[in-house]
Formats: sequence, C-alpha cells, structure tokens
Amino acid sequence: MDFVVIALVAFAASLLTFFSGFGLGTILLPVFAIWFPIDVSVALTAVVHFLNNIFKLMLVGKQ
Repeated sequence: MDFVVIALVAFAASLLTFFSGFGLGTILLPVFAIWFPIDVSVALTAVVHFLNNIFKLMLVGKQ
C-alpha cells in the first residue's frame, strides 16, 4: 500500500508541476521523508525530477 501512495503522489506532483515548472521537490521530499531517511528521500526526488524531465522532453520536444 505504501508503494501505491508514493507512486500516486509522485505522479500527481509531476502532473501539477508540468504546467508550473516548479514545485516537484517541495511536494515530493516531505512525502518521501515519511517513509525513507532524508538522504534516500533526496536521491529519490532527484530520480523523479530526472524522469519527469525526460517525460516532458518527449511530450513537448521537437522531432
């Protein structure tokens, strides 16, 4: 169940920040910090940032 909550929060945060361009770390880091140590939470937030940027590049990138 924890995995589902984390995945849903990460997806929702990525969707919200697609239009604003900022806020992903502000939303995700506290949620990750509930279940993981702070250093792991920062690393996981960085991974989600990277994947979100790749996803945005695929959506709006020119071919």
